[in-house]
Amino acid sequence: MPRGIDLHIPFPCRISRDVDRARDQHLHWPRSHGLLDSEEAARRHTGARYAELAARFYPDAVGDDLDLGVDLMSWFFLFDDMFDGPEGEDPARARALVESVARVLGRPAAPSDAPVVRAFSDMWQRSCDGMSPQWCHRAAEHWRTYLSGYVIEARHRQRGLMPTVEEHLLLRRETIGVYPTVDLAERIGRFEVPEHVYADGRLTAMRHIAAEVDTIHNDLCSVEKEEARGEIHNLLLILERRRRCTRAEAVEEMRRMIRSRTERFLVLEAGLPGLCDSYRLAEAQRVPVHRFADSLRSAMRGDYDWAEQSGRYATEKTPREQETAP
Repeated sequence: MPRGIDLHIPFPCRISRDVDRARDQHLHWPRSHGLLDSEEAARRHTGARYAELAARFYPDAVGDDLDLGVDLMSWFFLFDDMFDGPEGEDPARARALVESVARVLGRPAAPSDAPVVRAFSDMWQRSCDGMSPQWCHRAAEHWRTYLSGYVIEARHRQRGLMPTVEEHLLLRRETIGVYPTVDLAERIGRFEVPEHVYADGRLTAMRHIAAEVDTIHNDLCSVEKEEARGEIHNLLLILERRRRCTRAEAVEEMRRMIRSRTERFLVLEAGLPGLCDSYRLAEAQRVPVHRFADSLRSAMRGDYDWAEQSGRYATEKTPREQETAP
């Protein structure tokens, strides 16, 4: 992955004080569900540092709450890797896989379900613990949208269709995984944003920005790996082809896109007191709104701080020792 590129992520670097404990035991959950079937798979999983990613996304979480965040990150990336093979090229196979996962949003997994489905069911049940029916409905819809994106991407690959910049950002905004991730911030933090406030256009715009910033950054980190396997869903590659620019020019455009979005986020965040005033929220109702905005900050900054330490985006040119170096 390209390293040392100065991006504009103007939020403080934070990490949970419980990260060392979470790191030491983070392999237990995916192993218990049969998601890591070899020592090589476990080594790769450890090198990706998903415990650190969760500790940055949920910097106030400790104990079981942080472990739930770690398990979410483990599941996200292990599931995503399943689409590097035939499931990612065949829309019918992609649909069968995502529908098997989506079904357990409405019922617990059966013993006969695949390991990835049973693991998701366990994570989903824990995520809903103590949350309102409204939150559970909203979070389930975000998961369904996320999952459906794999089918759309498989269809694009099958047809050889490279999306436009706008199409790519619109699709990836829904499927990068930021919305389920920040939904979980409410569960981990034991708060809920009032649903009518959550739907406000200003808060919606802030969520879109966080998802797009993580999309742009992810595509920058993964470009070498994805280019090597012929991937078409990468913003840098799309910019190069659609706008006929050099790699350096494409990188600079992505830096500009991140800067403009984070600056807009800060403007919207400064307006949150006025948003709360417009809904006549009591003080106790205002706190969750500001905590949710903070979770969006953590999603952007946490992804940025984690990526250069992680072995997730290592290519064949990266020494294995670098992937697992402390």
